[in-house]
Amino acid sequence: MKKLIIYLCGFALLLFLFWLSLDIGILQLHRSIFSLIGKHDVDATTVWQVRFPRALGAVIIGAGLGVAGAVAQGIFQNPLAEPTLIGLSSGATLGTIALIASGTSIYGTRTNIAAAVLASALTALLVQWLAPGKGFGFLLTGIAVSAILTSVAGLLISMSPKPGIQSITFWDFGSLTLLNNATVGMIAPYIEVGVIICFMVSRKLDIYSLGENSAHYMGVNPKRLRLYAIIGLAFLIGASVSAVGSIAFIGLLVPHIVRLLIGPAHRKMLSLSALVGAIVLLLADLLARTLFRPNEIPLGLLTSLLGAPALIILLRVRRASWVSHD
Repeated sequence: MKKLIIYLCGFALLLFLFWLSLDIGILQLHRSIFSLIGKHDVDATTVWQVRFPRALGAVIIGAGLGVAGAVAQGIFQNPLAEPTLIGLSSGATLGTIALIASGTSIYGTRTNIAAAVLASALTALLVQWLAPGKGFGFLLTGIAVSAILTSVAGLLISMSPKPGIQSITFWDFGSLTLLNNATVGMIAPYIEVGVIICFMVSRKLDIYSLGENSAHYMGVNPKRLRLYAIIGLAFLIGASVSAVGSIAFIGLLVPHIVRLLIGPAHRKMLSLSALVGAIVLLLADLLARTLFRPNEIPLGLLTSLLGAPALIILLRVRRASWVSHD
């Protein structure tokens, strides 16, 4: 009953925030949103061509980041594992920028999205190969690789004359400003595939959490499980980063919130992580574009400002479960 109430409240909040995202903006609407359905005037264009894809994109990408964070923490067995920290976002950014800088593709194309997905997967495999061990050894390796890839991406941006390449601020802090209906339509299938793959491995993640040796004896192949999980993460992170840049702390914070609400079972955790991730990103985007109108705060900057203190509080709450006492 408790879980049902949590889901119903979550969906209600998501719908309310979605409506607010369509209704509130720099331009004030003169009619209700429902009266704009099927219309083609200025208000209708503002809602359906500008605000709607941005709100829908926030829901889809937020859900993907929430699921990605939960799977990353499970498969790498580290409560601080997060796509931005372990290098997946930086890999996707570099793959996107490299393709744009070479003139092979432009922002918002399927080729660009595919390159980001592939680069994200290769980065995850590289970090896994280089890491001296699991836990914080893996995390530190991910941070180091992420720093290198971010620097290379910055160099490509500074040297590239291509007009379609975005600033380093866009890729580092993320923004939903460039989303349109076509872009959302292109990234949605990739994120859907990523979510499906993550749900396929969710039950095995529960067994994997007991340790590699135990998982092996219980019929779970750890190497194959990690490979499938990395492919799912690559679809989720690559598609998201190719469209809106890197958005920090969503994938790190959301799984901790969900564990406090319903526990650590991955199948249930992934579904609620998707819902909470969509809510958090939609709320963050709403605040980013309305707090200081007409100026807009970089979305990733706002998620960091809100997410970092919240994470510190959660870490203090959960400290007892992560620290062994003599």
